[in-house]
Amino acid sequence: MYKSYKFNYLFNVALSAIAVILAVTPANALPEQNISTVVKWAKTRPLLPTLRYNSEAHGYEGTKGNLYFYADVTSQDGTVTKEGITVSGDSSIKFTTKNAKAVKLLQNIYNSNIANDFQKSRYVTKVGRDQFYRGQKFAYITAAVQGGSSLQIIPLNKLQEFIDNAKYCQTNQCDV
Repeated sequence: MYKSYKFNYLFNVALSAIAVILAVTPANALPEQNISTVVKWAKTRPLLPTLRYNSEAHGYEGTKGNLYFYADVTSQDGTVTKEGITVSGDSSIKFTTKNAKAVKLLQNIYNSNIANDFQKSRYVTKVGRDQFYRGQKFAYITAAVQGGSSLQIIPLNKLQEFIDNAKYCQTNQCDV
């Protein structure tokens, strides 16, 4: 009887600890997650717009103020392949690893783990207007766009594929 009580007690303590960790850990919707998770997550982020499906873009997108957010998905299983943020009309925000306002924006949208991963990421290469960075958790593509700055978050294991595709599109007609 004593062993059974002790086991139940330890099991309940462990289960309670896991519940606390899950409750305190902020939810993040990032590439390689299901789009339904991303759409639900975006609804909880005050800076993000409501996301709507765009069949031409094969993904979900929305604009709120000067911030545009999108998540591209695979048609097969609804997995997010990349996410992007574009801020226009604010020249003080440039998605670079050294721009404090851009890093703070990432922290406010995602969390400090993603902001720090981007801030500490290593520059890899530039192809056209796109600059590619390798973080510990994700890879990032930044670009100066007309009237603003953009950042894409992609799976780390797809970085070379995105670089190769950008190089290919420099000399071939590609859908953007």
